[in-house]
Formats: sequence, C-alpha cells, structure tokens
Amino acid sequence: MSLSHLATTTIPSATAGNNPLHRIKSVQPRVHVSKRVSYTTCEKKQKKDGSDVNHVVDRRNVLLGLGGMCSATATMGSQGMSALGAPLAVPDLSKCHLASDGETKINCCPPYSTANIIGFQPPSSHEPMRVRKPAHLLTPFEVERFEAAITAMKNLKPDDPWSYMQQATIHCTFCNGAFDQAGTKTLLQIHGSWFFLPWHRYYLYFWERILGKLINDDTFAIPYWNWDTPQGMKMPKIYTNEKSTLHDGTRDKNHLSAVLDYKYAYNDPNPVGPEVDEVIMANMCQIDRMFKESKHHPALFMGKPLRAGQPVPTNASGSCENLHNMMHQWVGPPVSPYYNMGNFYTAARDTIFFGHHGNVDRMWDLYNKFRGGKPEFKDHDWLESEFVFYDENRQVVKVKVKDCLTPEQLRFSYQTQKLPWTDIGRKCKKVKAAKKRSAGGDELKLSPVSEFGSQTRNVNTEIIRAIVKRPKISRTKNQKEDASEVLFIRGVDVPGGAAARFDVYVTKPIQGFMAPDLGELAGSFVKIPHGHHFSHHSEHKASLELGITRLLEDIEAEDSETLVVTIVPRHGKATIEGIDIELFDHDDDD
Repeated sequence: MSLSHLATTTIPSATAGNNPLHRIKSVQPRVHVSKRVSYTTCEKKQKKDGSDVNHVVDRRNVLLGLGGMCSATATMGSQGMSALGAPLAVPDLSKCHLASDGETKINCCPPYSTANIIGFQPPSSHEPMRVRKPAHLLTPFEVERFEAAITAMKNLKPDDPWSYMQQATIHCTFCNGAFDQAGTKTLLQIHGSWFFLPWHRYYLYFWERILGKLINDDTFAIPYWNWDTPQGMKMPKIYTNEKSTLHDGTRDKNHLSAVLDYKYAYNDPNPVGPEVDEVIMANMCQIDRMFKESKHHPALFMGKPLRAGQPVPTNASGSCENLHNMMHQWVGPPVSPYYNMGNFYTAARDTIFFGHHGNVDRMWDLYNKFRGGKPEFKDHDWLESEFVFYDENRQVVKVKVKDCLTPEQLRFSYQTQKLPWTDIGRKCKKVKAAKKRSAGGDELKLSPVSEFGSQTRNVNTEIIRAIVKRPKISRTKNQKEDASEVLFIRGVDVPGGAAARFDVYVTKPIQGFMAPDLGELAGSFVKIPHGHHFSHHSEHKASLELGITRLLEDIEAEDSETLVVTIVPRHGKATIEGIDIELFDHDDDD
C-alpha cells in the first residue's frame, strides 16, 4: 500500500470474524520475520554449499538489542521459565515498591495492593464508536465537554483510582519501575520496546472511558494533537488557555505559539520567517521516511522485542517512540528535572500528554494501514503479553496485546484527515537537490574520514564521523523487496538516566573524503530522563537502528561501497561503541 492511499484506505473491522488475528494460520513463540532466517542458532546463516548468505543476519539476535541469544541464558527466577520465550505477565500487585526518578526514590504505587483481577472483555460491536478528532478542530461544545470531564476527574478524592493524579501516576508506575516482572527481580518497564505502543493504547482507552463515565456520555472521545500535519504543528489552543482546566503552567512558555521542529533540542531557537516553511517541510519529510523505511520491519517502527524475564536496555525504541520523545522535550521545560511533560515521572500530569499520545496511537493505526492491516508481529510472546488497568467499571482488568491491534477492536477510531506527507517524497528530494546546488563549490572542500575504531567514543560536544562499509552495493529492486539496509549505532549509553539527544546523518564519501555537508538525516536518538537507568540491570545499553534503503536512493549512494556516518551531539552526554550496517531479511507475512 502506498503512503498516498493512507488517508482514504479503511481497515477491515477488527470485530467478529474480521479480527486480523483470525487470518494468522499459526502463532509461533518467536518473532515472525522470514522463512529464510533461522532463530535457533547463533551461527552465521550459510547456504547449502557452506558459503555465507550475503550478510543477511538473524534479526532475532540483532533486533533484540539485549546482547543476543547466545548470552541470554538467564531464567525467570522462581518460575524457571526461559527468558528467550515467554509473554509478559501481570505483576504481583502486592509487591509494589518505590520507583526511581533519577537518583530520587518516588512512590508510584496504585491505591490498591490487592485486587480481584478479571479478564478484559473487548467492547461489543454494537457499542457506539468513539471518534477522536484533532484538538484544533473541536467545537466549543466539545471543548466544554472535555473540560467538564477533566474537572470531574480532578474533583475526585485523591485516593480514588479514577482521580486525575492517580490516573497520571499510572505512567510512573509502569515507566519508572514500581513493579518487578512477575516471578522475577527484573524491573517492569513498558517504554523502549515493542510494548510501548500497545500499552499506551490501553492507557488512553481506559482514561477516555473513565472520563466518559464521569459525564455520562458513552460516545465521549478524547482529542488528539495531530502534530504530523502543518495545521497541527503548534500547541493546540485548547491547552494554552490559562483559565482552562486543560492548562499546565510547567510547559515551555517559549513554545506556546511556536512552530514545532522535529529536530528540536533543548533551548533551540524557534523557527521564524522563511524557516517556518522549511521546518514544516522537513517535519513531513521525516514522517514520510519513517513509514517507508520501516514498512517491512515493524521493530524499526514499533520497538524491539522484549520477553518476560529480559531486562530492558536503556533504550530499545523504534522510530515512532524516538519522535514521541522529542515531543515530550519540546512541550516540557528546558531545565532539569523537566517536570511535567519532559519527565516520565510526571508527564501524564499534563493533559496535553493524552492529546500527544492520541496522535502517537494514530501513527500506529496509520502504520498498520500502510502495511495492509497485517499484525506487526505474529509472535506469541507479544500477542499474549498482559497488562493490568483500572477500568470504567472500577474493576482491575487484565488485558492482552492481541485485543488491541486496531482501534476498531476497542470501538474507537480517528477522524479522517488529509495527510500531506503521504505524497511528499518527490518534493523532499527536489528541495534537498536545490540546497545542494546552492552550496556552490563547498563539495570541493574535502576532509579525510576514518573508520570508527574499536574504542568507545563520547558524544558530548564534538561531532563524530566514521566511514562504514556496506554489506552489498547496487541492489536490484527485487533484492530491496527481500531485504532492507539498516544502520546500527551500537552500545549507546547515557549516564545517570539523564536526557540526551544526538542526530545521525549519512552521505557517500568521495574517495575516502567527505564534503562539509553532513548529508541526509537518517534519524535521532532521543532520551527522556527517567529512573530505569538506576536499576540493577542498567548495564544493558541501547542500540539505535535506522532503516536507510530509501535514504540511499535519495542521495544516489546505492553504488557506494562505503558511507560516511556523522553523529551530531545535540543535548546531554552519551557514549557509543560502534557503527555498522547490515541487511535485514524481510518479514514473510503474506
């Protein structure tokens, strides 16, 4: 499916006999990637004649980002289950402990230590569909209803699980390590993995239904902040009215009327004049590439697999979560501790959090449509993983990922909007070509560039450049349909759980040299401050993984045996251990 058809394409109903899961012939306890890639060996895959398959690697080893299968021999504590294959289970509610906000211990435990947990029953297909609208298109009546619902929630007793602060604290509970995974001493964390999107979909779902219950409206739907379109690339006005219950005084006041820049790092100036149109164009080009580069590799968009008993690295995020992180930083204050929106601990205390995550969830919905409505993973460990929430009937319910693969399964949808970024690719390419021509003779000012080397390098104030060998050049269209080229920034570590950002650019060298131009932005590492770094599993580092197949076409580098990768520090301190490029065999899910 092309991006240009996203706005007019509908997904089959996820209810009754049209549930996408029913189209899956068999569900195996592994990531379904390709029939040609083995998941049961740590050896390099070989052809029948004994020669190596041309650099195609086992994504189960690489995309896990947790050290590979060979070293993952730990078991799940008292349960004795292999960490390599088990769904995430509901934690023991009686064993909630202090969470962490950096070096500070905080209480994020829910107002109940035990509960009669029941299985979640998805809403009936006869229930009214809740339609979420862009925040800037709400009518005065709809704004009034939204404010009334938030006011009612804020007026509840502090220890009521429905109360505004208790609902906000849920984010801290499962993002700052208030629980261990069931039967283990491994902290439970839903950020930085393939659980990021489904957990937040449920979080918004129950929050929305509780608000509707408070105002006796079973059609009530929360708004979303559609920051992917030009009209939405500003903070929606419904949140900036100081007299409104939707207002939050902790936001960056410099951004209340500014145009959003996806390349933002703390204290960057706002775009002005002609820069505004350039920034809006660059934002849409980034969305376009995010979808195209990850189409055949959901882990690049969704986040890498995480199985029960496995510790979460400091970051195993997909491109959607990294973009989401930048939004948190742009809304929140630019100074530590970044409360409210800029810190996991307090982010959900600002009502704009739910508008922001409404669009994050919408991005998942659009991505699913872009892929033809197919489940992103057919992995038993993902589909059967469980979360727990307090629902609109004051009942603690156990939900599963497989029951939220589409909004329609939960009886909500997103109002259709024109998506100008779906057919912008060619225009992006023309704009970049014009900029390159305007550079004049700068391409003659060449400087040498060497390999990354074997030593860990700091990403603090100095730009890092490295020449990186590609696994294969001049691939045909069919070969690109079979495998994608992925750039790895390995062993990323941010000290102290602090905020950090660095950008990654790619260009082709000129006989081992590079021009002053950094090249094309491939992606960014963006980290929001949180306390998970201080767990006893903080030794697990991140890997930033970026699809570059379409990027190489844009910069006409498909015949180049090497690439120049440039890492530009934007905020905070980080270290990296290496840079390389691999081919990933495509998911055989048709």
